Amino acid sequence: MIMKLLVVLSIKEYQEQVGSLLHEAGVKRFSVTNITGYKKKKESLGWFAANGNNAKTNSIMLFSFVTKEIADKAIVEIDSCNIETKNPFPVHAFILDVENFSKLI
Repeated sequence: MIMKLLVVLSIKEYQEQVGSLLHEAGVKRFSVTNITGYKKKKESLGWFAANGNNAKTNSIMLFSFVTKEIADKAIVEIDSCNIETKNPFPVHAFILDVENFSKLI
């Protein structure tokens, strides 16, 4: 089975909403860790929020090992949500290949 690592970054206040988006995409299990984002100068890279200098943000990183189809669907759900809400702190996600993993015997 080909697996993908789905990684989602968001501000902490959106944890429930992001969890719902993942559920809609078919993600059955995921892990969450708290992270702090720092931004030292004003620039828009299409990834970090464009407003504010010297910003410090309480954020979360959610991750799950899923099939390619579920990972792709999660990206679509997240993109749709970002477009609909026009949120100044959009949810970001990316997919990494998993080359190998331990198997249960």
